[in-house]
Amino acid sequence: MKKSQRLLSYDSFWYWFAGTTAVVLLIETFLYGMWALPVLRYQISFLAERTPLDIAFVVLFALLFGFGVALYNTVRHHTVASCSIGGGAGFLALSTLLCPVCPVFFLAWFGLSATVMTISPYFWVFRLLSFVLLFIGIMLLWKKYVPQEENHHFRPHRVFHHLAVSLVVFFFLLNQSMIVGVGHAMTGTMTGDGVSMTGNFTKDVVALVTPSELPFYGPELGLDMSSLNAINASIAKLSTMAPQQGSNPIQLNDEEMKRYIAIGTEPYVTCEFCCGVKTLVREDGSPTCGCAHSIGMRGTAAYLIRNYPEMTNAEIAYELMRQKGLYFPTQMQQRMASALAGEKSDFLPDIKYLTMKLSDIELADLKKQASSSGFVPEEKAPGMVGGC
Repeated sequence: MKKSQRLLSYDSFWYWFAGTTAVVLLIETFLYGMWALPVLRYQISFLAERTPLDIAFVVLFALLFGFGVALYNTVRHHTVASCSIGGGAGFLALSTLLCPVCPVFFLAWFGLSATVMTISPYFWVFRLLSFVLLFIGIMLLWKKYVPQEENHHFRPHRVFHHLAVSLVVFFFLLNQSMIVGVGHAMTGTMTGDGVSMTGNFTKDVVALVTPSELPFYGPELGLDMSSLNAINASIAKLSTMAPQQGSNPIQLNDEEMKRYIAIGTEPYVTCEFCCGVKTLVREDGSPTCGCAHSIGMRGTAAYLIRNYPEMTNAEIAYELMRQKGLYFPTQMQQRMASALAGEKSDFLPDIKYLTMKLSDIELADLKKQASSSGFVPEEKAPGMVGGC
């Protein structure tokens, strides 16, 4: 108890704790796709849906890492006289990373923990490992902590003051990191799903229509869109969930079936390039055709309706149309380019959904480019991807 009280009484501990926690927080929220680099406008597209557990991990790891570094600084300051090399700087000090006698040794534990943390967003095993490594480093370092004897007493009000300041800094930076991400979406520098507009008409059309990364539900279903064989395998996985046709169909209740029919009966929210039908289902919910693309899209619709009831019909249709753009890149890119050269009121439903996350500024800029430069594919895209 005395050690804890003495540690919390040091001003330098709180400065290191607040500063390190803030830096780690910014790094972690960037890795989780919560904000974009202001100048480069680069943002990581986080493939999975962020959950409260993800946010809890970000906050707890940042706090624990900040505590560890602040403790390390205090221990090293108090034991500097015990190791002339570790108390120095430069290449000589680096050699003490392998010496368990010197507190610099524990930087290796923190560094390893931080390295594991950077690859942990999609793997809870790595998250747990990063916590374990960090906890072990702190425990070993705590044993080396010997408070200096000073002529001042523990003052709870000073600890409360430093803690309050640290929390203010921490939550301010957390809030700012979220605001940056929201700000990009509001000002039109980046669409909500991580598709950024570059100003190059051809590249922007391709990015709008044909996804280069997995959708947010991809990892949880084990999808892979990296090759023709992988896409066919992913379509097969999605098809198993399709009502009436899948090998393990999702049984929708009455309310869910109403949504399923509403989405599936809208014209062009389907794969008409393959089988010629204009809708996914009929008014009674029965399938309009038996092609693989259509069955996979129906399986996706049922899965999202059942597992993500908070999503609107339009948001689900958007995900289906991103699949359509993957399956038929040539046709959909040409349709998008032609639509942007015309009026928004004439957009077909598939184009309407694919552009619904664009800001008015982005859409106006794309329409201006469509009328001036036109669409010239950078390379020949396939007419169809995946089996019919």
